[in-house]
Amino acid sequence: MYTPLRKIERIQMEHNRPYRRPMRKRRRSLLGRLVTFTVICLILFFGVSVFFRVGEIQVEGETRYTAEQVITAAGIDFGTHLFFVDGEAARREIQSSLPYIGHVEIRRRFPNRIVIAVDETAPLALFRFESGYLILDRNAKILERLSEAPMLRLIHLRGLPEPLLPREGEILALGEAGREQLRYLQNILGVIAALGIASEVSLIDMTELHDPEMHYANRFTVRLGPNRNLHHKLGMLVGIVDYMDESETGIIDLNPERPVFRRDEPPGGSGDVSTP
Repeated sequence: MYTPLRKIERIQMEHNRPYRRPMRKRRRSLLGRLVTFTVICLILFFGVSVFFRVGEIQVEGETRYTAEQVITAAGIDFGTHLFFVDGEAARREIQSSLPYIGHVEIRRRFPNRIVIAVDETAPLALFRFESGYLILDRNAKILERLSEAPMLRLIHLRGLPEPLLPREGEILALGEAGREQLRYLQNILGVIAALGIASEVSLIDMTELHDPEMHYANRFTVRLGPNRNLHHKLGMLVGIVDYMDESETGIIDLNPERPVFRRDEPPGGSGDVSTP
């Protein structure tokens, strides 16, 4: 049977034309996806709202405080959603309310548990001011405020300005005038604690900001120089003292590139010795 050429071309064009889904079916498909997405969101919202709420608070670490004291200080309420627990605020509250707690870490344990990991900070220094005494840790945080000197072997501090409104659980505040002194003091105390030499240090004198002094091993006055490379300088000090004879006393100057030891000598003698 003969088919006209134009009819053949029309049939080929219709055959090659891409198939288009009817508009009504496309709308139904889009609506179905939207409904499915909405249902999933509602399920997630309902699950998040009902579940993952604080039902247990656990305290890890040994300190002088009870677990109940730590939980109370944290201020985390049972029933609070885990996602809404402000761990940083809880950490600050614990450290300020319970001064002898040092490091604090707040951990979320799904589905409903909060873990508070704590450790205790140690008293390291004693600062006498006009109204009494302050016991400080390695960060210059005030652990206790006392009216009389405690019967503890601590590093005595000298040459600092009067503290501003000293409160237990807060870092020692010395005002704008003492800002640099405080920063250097924190560095000194931190390095002393890290090296484990606190028992050898009896006094730190911060009178000269860029060259504070400390009394070491009951035999040496140590000049620290500017606030840089302190860990290296104090580590070197330990080696210098171990090298010396136990009967030697004098001044160890850590300020120069090469430390200098000035031996205590009778008047007229010269006791300057470069350390090896």
